[in-house]
Order: sequence, then structure tokens, then C-alpha cells
Amino acid sequence: MLRAVWLLLGVLSAQKWLTMGARFQFSRSQLLSSTDHASSLTTSSPTHKAGVVGFFGWGWLPYLATSLELSYQGVGQKYYGIGVRGESYAAEIDLHYLRMALAFQPQYAHGTWGLWASISPGLSFLAQSELAYQGDSLPQGSIVAPQIIRRVLTHLDQSTDPDDRLLLVQMYRRSVPSLNVSGGLRIRLAPSVWVLGLLHYERSFGDIEKKGARLTNTEVSIYDPQRKPVQYQLWGVHLGLQYEVNLHP
Repeated sequence: MLRAVWLLLGVLSAQKWLTMGARFQFSRSQLLSSTDHASSLTTSSPTHKAGVVGFFGWGWLPYLATSLELSYQGVGQKYYGIGVRGESYAAEIDLHYLRMALAFQPQYAHGTWGLWASISPGLSFLAQSELAYQGDSLPQGSIVAPQIIRRVLTHLDQSTDPDDRLLLVQMYRRSVPSLNVSGGLRIRLAPSVWVLGLLHYERSFGDIEKKGARLTNTEVSIYDPQRKPVQYQLWGVHLGLQYEVNLHP
């Protein structure tokens, strides 16, 4: 017990400063799918999403902190093309993720300006999913995203069980690993307050789709066995504030 207390005191004494803040996120969002990209049935278009990131960190070195990050953000993709009757169609996937991460934050200050960055591997947890489809129908199948969207929405429209709405979440993995890299300038607003202006890039790894999912109360698979894994990708800007507390004046 005494050893644990001394270890805790040693860790606390090693901290030189604390950092905390929040960043608003504006991103161009895309679902990366080699199956959709190679298909002649559909064309994809990125969407624009917003989010927010909060962080609290500990400075161990003058120019480096480790931080815990918590963010909530949207991810999505639009699809469009020509259906079986020669008319146009449009479809969309909207996903909402709660992301938890451990960030490494190098930073530099020179007078009233400086540089700031964050490298944060973490896990993205699916909170909500929405599907939309309108216009002409597509050939029967479940290999490209618009076919999957239409099949699921048709099933839900015909269902009388309200619990079937859980299918919108069950067709995707509840958690996926992801990596966010952000970096840019910071401007001193007050002695301990900085304004952050950053570029950021984020990508998930693995497959965000749960390929074994089936339509509720049926043996019908949602996804074609030939469909390849899908990841999400975000790139855009962060605008935020950072507050620093020096523990050893």
C-alpha cells in the first residue's frame, strides 16, 4: 500500500502542466469500399459532417502531453445513379460515432503563436445509423451499398415489429479501431488560453459492416459474400480552445 502511494506521488510530481480544451470539427466524410468503387451500378459522393472533441491531458515534458480524448461525430456517404427503369435514384448512409482515444500531443510556443498537434489512436463506438433511399429501383442483389440500403428499408417498411428498427444499428459493428491525426497553429488569446486552428485526418480500420448480419426473423443475409470490407474516412478542419495550467511555476 505504501509503495503504491509513493508511486502515485512520483507520477503526480512528474507532471509539469495540465492541458484541457475542446475543438469543433468540420469534415468531408467518405466510406471507403472497393466493391462500390468498382461497380457500374452506383457513383459515390462524399458528405459534410460536424463533430466536437474534448480533451484533458498531462504534460510530462515541456513540448509533449498525453491526453484522453472524447468526441462525437458524423460519418456518411451519398450514392446516386440510374435504376432499372432508366430513371435516377439517390441513397445515403449516415452514421454517428462516439470516439474514445489516447492522444499524444506535441506542441511548441514562441511568444503569441505556436504549433500544436495530436496523434490519437482509439475506438469509435456506433451510436446511431440512418439510411435513406429515393427514386428508381436497382437490380436485385446486396453487393453494393444502394442495393443494401433499399433491401433493409423495404424490409423495415413491411415489418410490424418496432424492435426491427434495431436492425439499422445491428448491421454495423458496434466498435471499430480508428486513428486521428490533427495539426496546425495556435494563437495565444490570454496568458493560459490558446485558439487552435488545425487540419485533421481520421480513418477507421477493419470493417465497419457486420457481414454476418441477417434481416430480422429471416435467413436472408444483408450483405453479399463477395462484398469487401468498408472503412470510414474524415478530413477537414478543427477550430477550438486550449487551456494550460502550469503545476510548477
